[in-house]
Amino acid sequence: CATIRYWSTAIVALAYMRSAVRHPLQGTGFVVPRREGLTITAGSWVSSKWPHRAPDGQVLLRAFLGGARDPDAVDRSDADLAGAAAGDLGAILSIRGEPTLTRVYRWHRASPQQEVGHLALVAEIDRSLARLPGLFLTGTGLRGVGIPDCIADARAVATAAAGQLQG
Repeated sequence: CATIRYWSTAIVALAYMRSAVRHPLQGTGFVVPRREGLTITAGSWVSSKWPHRAPDGQVLLRAFLGGARDPDAVDRSDADLAGAAAGDLGAILSIRGEPTLTRVYRWHRASPQQEVGHLALVAEIDRSLARLPGLFLTGTGLRGVGIPDCIADARAVATAAAGQLQG
C-alpha cells in the first residue's frame, strides 16, 4: 500500500453574479489539458450540477489545482490560489467582474494516483490479505477514487467481513 502515491490538491470555490458569466454553463465542467498552460487542472459549475447551491441570480464554480501537475500548489497562499483560479476560469468562461464569494480548500495527500500496474498491485494486496483472515482493507487508493467507487468497495468489503463473522 505504501507504494501508492497520493497527491495534494486545492479547490477554489468562486461565486459570481450569473450576469457576469457569459458561458451557458451547460453540462458539469471540464478538464484542462497540460498543453493549455493554465494553472487549474479542471473546473466545474456546482450550481448547474446541484440546484440550490447558489442564491438566485448567482453561480457557484469550482477550480481544481495541484495534483501531479503542480504538487506544491497546495502550499501557495489563499490569495495566489484564488487569483489563479479566477483568472483561468474568467478566461475560459468569459467572466466579467469579481467573485462575490471565494473559498480555498486544501486536501493534503488525499488524491491517489492510480498508475500503470495498479490493478496488479491491488491483486497482490488482495493475495496478502487472503492469508490474514479477519483483516479487510478499503479506501480511495485501491479500487476507485470517486465517491461512488469508494462506497461500492466499502459495501463489498463490509459484506465480506460480515460473511466471515457469520461463517
